[in-house]
Amino acid sequence: FIYSQLDKDFLPDEDKGRLFGLVITPEGSSPAYTDAMLGKLEGIVSAIPEVAGYFSAVALSRGGPGSGNQGFIFVRLKEDRDRSAQDLMGGPNGLGARTFREVEGAFAFVMLPKSIGFGFGQPFQIVLQHRDLDQLNRYAWQIAGELQATGMFNNVRSQFKMDKPEIGIDIDRNRAALLGVSVRDLSRSLQILYGGADLSTVKRGGKSYDVIVDLDPENRMTVDSLDRIYVRNDGGNLVSIDNVVSTSEQIGPSAIYRHSRVRSATIEGTVVGASLSDAIDTAEAIVEKALPPDFRYVWEGDAKELQQSSGDTIYIVALAILIIYMVLAAQFESLVHPFTVMLAIPFGFLGAFAALWALSGINILGEMFYGMTAYAPDPSWWAKLAAALVPRVPAMSINLYSLIGLVLLLGLVTKNSILLVDFANQAKARGKSARDAMLEAGQIRLRPILMTAFSTIAGILPIAIGFGAGAEARRPLGVAIVGGMTVATVLTLVVVPVVYTLLDDFSRKMRQTFGAEGQS
Repeated sequence: FIYSQLDKDFLPDEDKGRLFGLVITPEGSSPAYTDAMLGKLEGIVSAIPEVAGYFSAVALSRGGPGSGNQGFIFVRLKEDRDRSAQDLMGGPNGLGARTFREVEGAFAFVMLPKSIGFGFGQPFQIVLQHRDLDQLNRYAWQIAGELQATGMFNNVRSQFKMDKPEIGIDIDRNRAALLGVSVRDLSRSLQILYGGADLSTVKRGGKSYDVIVDLDPENRMTVDSLDRIYVRNDGGNLVSIDNVVSTSEQIGPSAIYRHSRVRSATIEGTVVGASLSDAIDTAEAIVEKALPPDFRYVWEGDAKELQQSSGDTIYIVALAILIIYMVLAAQFESLVHPFTVMLAIPFGFLGAFAALWALSGINILGEMFYGMTAYAPDPSWWAKLAAALVPRVPAMSINLYSLIGLVLLLGLVTKNSILLVDFANQAKARGKSARDAMLEAGQIRLRPILMTAFSTIAGILPIAIGFGAGAEARRPLGVAIVGGMTVATVLTLVVVPVVYTLLDDFSRKMRQTFGAEGQS
């Protein structure tokens, strides 16, 4: 029950001292216009006192030619600052809201880079797949609008767009043949003049320079230049190109994306005010209702990693439990005693989930009081006092780091049970009953159990408290271990002795029963 109440995320937001922003202008925008929109974002960033510096670029190349309608900004924050990167991003006057509100004429957003990996996409990504581009575009933007309307997402957009202005050129082959114009020469001339071609190289001063031929920029921007371009026909005479071609204005895709060799459209956004697992459930309900049967969809980004890690965690935990059982069975030379020892594992999970759940509730209160003091125009004295007393403890969810803590917990919590069961087995070998053996084990092994448990908890406690860089990532790991060790230690001292004696009574009765049947 407690596990079901916890949020599920892949990676918590971590203050790495830097931010990343993206500006996307309408398709066909010039780099100069994109740079002007990026300048608005630079103005917002430069006005923040916590910013130490930033770097921005338009049409930055990423494994290919850069796009003139995209601009990037990398922001570096000061090390000595009062506000965290999350506080700079959140709130009605944070970077997340201001960029969306103040950068008019472009789609702009700022996000926190993740602690593992780095990409230019937003955390939430769903990929729609269909062979028809028109339907793909229509349903992609329909679903993007429905996701934005839920209030759980910011900066929702579809990477696939059918808004690129194009000029279609149709060659009148019959007229070209009458005028003696080769279609090949005509196509080659259009390609060179409008697309550019690297025709030769020139060497000067020991360096080679490419000779690129194309039209002047002002002539390549309009179709009117076609009536001033000529090609030679078979007789060597010049023929104007506009005599053999016709043009039409069209709209096409800016790029055709494929996922698993199928045409696709990626919808991305940033989850706000909810966990990633809740956002995935909401998106799946919308997609299942809106998409026709011939559409497919897959997850990418953090959403994909969350689903994969959830399945892998079950496999890892099951494998770890199996290995623990095999090792204990070999040590105790018994198939029953390992079950007694491993009773501490569910107690450890109970403590880990309870600690995460309790601190997540405290974090909700802390965020509420912080919002009342940070964003209200005239906060009351009691709100300031509550904000100072109630801490904010982010990342208290089921994420990659808390799952690592759970796997570590599997080996740590069984230690106390091993001390009890092993000593009780030695006492039974000396002729004592199971009850007397466990009573003696409890009296003699209590101090070693508490000493090792307290030392383990004390060693993990600094990680659970979480100070310094990367504290958001380490804190859920430490909280899971501290909570699991505390609860498992207490319950192990009570439950394991009881189960040990019950199993001994059961095995003795079974031996007596089968022994009597054998004699008869």
